[in-house]
Amino acid sequence: MSLNKDTQIIEEEYIIELFRNEYTGFPKGKLQKTESPDFILKGNPKSSIGIELTKLHGPASSKENTHFTSKIRGYQTPEFTKENLEFTISAKDEKLRIYQQKMLDQIWLLIIADLIESPVSLNLMNKLQNWIFFSGFHKVFLLDLKTRKVFELNVSD
Repeated sequence: MSLNKDTQIIEEEYIIELFRNEYTGFPKGKLQKTESPDFILKGNPKSSIGIELTKLHGPASSKENTHFTSKIRGYQTPEFTKENLEFTISAKDEKLRIYQQKMLDQIWLLIIADLIESPVSLNLMNKLQNWIFFSGFHKVFLLDLKTRKVFELNVSD
């Protein structure tokens, strides 16, 4: 395994633990690191949730910076817009069939953004409450690395 891959795994494990600690509705269970989706949470023998991690990106984002934290990998969050959130969700929706083959009860998407330098003009929570996103994911979340807040997005299929 390459150093790059090791670093990515460490970052993903850090992000999922941060999400687990900050999201009050996170179910109890054992997390297992996998590929496609990134993690599987086994609550009991009959319950499993797949959790896919991705960073906020838009059509012009660099594909080279695939890691999550700005401090470690130089990831710079694109402008915080509804269009960039839709683009990020849509890009992961294309891979849902792969995740669904694992026969999971639910599949969640966690979008990571470091909004520290992003010019968010209005209150983030107010914006997110008014936006509806279309997705096949059961739940979609936004984790702001700056504030360590988790926002559950309004999703409709």
